[in-house]
Amino acid sequence: MPATANFTRLARADLAELVEAATDDDPQAFLAFLAANGTSVADYDWDGDVYGVLLPVLSEEYDIDLETSENEIVAEIAEYVQSTVFILTADDRQKYLDKLSPDNFSKDELREAYEDFAEEEDDEAGDMMLDAITALHQSLAEVDADHVVVVTIQ
Repeated sequence: MPATANFTRLARADLAELVEAATDDDPQAFLAFLAANGTSVADYDWDGDVYGVLLPVLSEEYDIDLETSENEIVAEIAEYVQSTVFILTADDRQKYLDKLSPDNFSKDELREAYEDFAEEEDDEAGDMMLDAITALHQSLAEVDADHVVVVTIQ
């Protein structure tokens, strides 16, 4: 079953409660908290597992590291939630919004990077990766000093 990528804008002040929801005995509490307190800011219709390739490619080849913000909070959440989670912050926006413009990437280069990293060929990889970058770019545009975007891949 394909993984789903969700991009939820959340008030920075709600991050402590998000961690509490992640540690709740109810496995749905984390996603329920995001749904009740956040707003979806981007759509991604492909398999969300592509982010497992895209994030390291962005970091290694484009010097765009989206996985280190809010490390302490993400580590706490990851301990309890069976999903990939990372948080986009105002610092990320300042550093990467322009760099992540979809206009800066070519489908062919992204397909090649995907195939090199995943060690498999996929004719749609360039489209998947570019759409994934577009969703990240849209999400970063929604971040400000008081709001973050929580990205979950499940």
